[in-house]
This record gives sequence, structure tokens and C-alpha cells, in this order.
Amino acid sequence: MGKHEPTPEERAEYIVKRLELFIRENRQPFKGMNFNKWQQLARSEIANSMRDYQKTQYDDNQVSRRMLFIFGSSLATIGFWGVAAAFGRIDYMLAGMVCLIAGILILAHAGEWMTRKMWKKAKAKKRERMYNNAVALDRQIKQMEKELKDKAKDLEKAVGAVGKAVSKK
Repeated sequence: MGKHEPTPEERAEYIVKRLELFIRENRQPFKGMNFNKWQQLARSEIANSMRDYQKTQYDDNQVSRRMLFIFGSSLATIGFWGVAAAFGRIDYMLAGMVCLIAGILILAHAGEWMTRKMWKKAKAKKRERMYNNAVALDRQIKQMEKELKDKAKDLEKAVGAVGKAVSKK
């Protein structure tokens, strides 16, 4: 697993947060959520996470194979044309141009590799920010729920006190 890919724990935490969100959005007042619907949502979320992981692994393998192929073929090209020029079998300018093109290919793909690495790092930072925002929002929601329950209890007490005062009159 890459350094900038989510860890299994992060993936699991993400799935748990998504399921918690599903439950909050789809529950019925005073009932909760249908268990079969929750299972269906859980299956789809876990399957999506597994697909994402497999796609990431496949993409990384494709890039690595391509880099190895280009690097190997470019070095072989440089070596062949360099030897041909060294033995005087070909014009030095032609051999130099071919070697230059092969070198540029190596540098271009090395630059692509570096760009991909930076892109993954930026995505990892963005994912971390989004996760931290979700955790903070979750904390705020739980705090607000607690405050609402406390207010409801206070209002029930106040209504009870007013009801007793009215009934005494």
C-alpha cells in the first residue's frame, strides 16, 4: 500500500461514518432505520471501498510496469546507438539525436511519476482535511443533540410546573 493511500483503519472509519450518515438521513421518526435497507447500504459502501482499493493497486501496477518498460527500452536504445557511434558505424550526430530523444523520454516519464506522487500527496492531505472536518461536524452534531435533549427536559419541567400551578388555581 502506498504511503499516501488510506490505511485499512482509515477506510474502516470512513465506512462507519458513511453508515452513520445513512442511518441519520434515512431513519424514521421514533423508529430508526429498516435493517434490510441498512444492510443493503452497508454492502454497497463496503463494495465501493474494495473497488477503490483494487483500482488504486491496478493503477499503481500499470504505472510501474510502464516506467520499467520505458526506462529499459530507452537505456537499450542509448546503449545500442552509443556502441554504433563508438565503432564508427554511424554518424555521431544521428546517434546523439537518438540518444537525446531516448533521454528526454526517460526524463518525461520520471517527471510524470513525480507529478503523480505529488498529486497523491495532495489528495491524501485533502482526504485528511475532509476526515477531520467530518469528525468535527460529528462532534458538533452530538453536542447539539445533547443540548436539545437538555432543553427538552427543561421545557418538560417548566410545562409540568405551569400545569401544576394552573391546576391549583
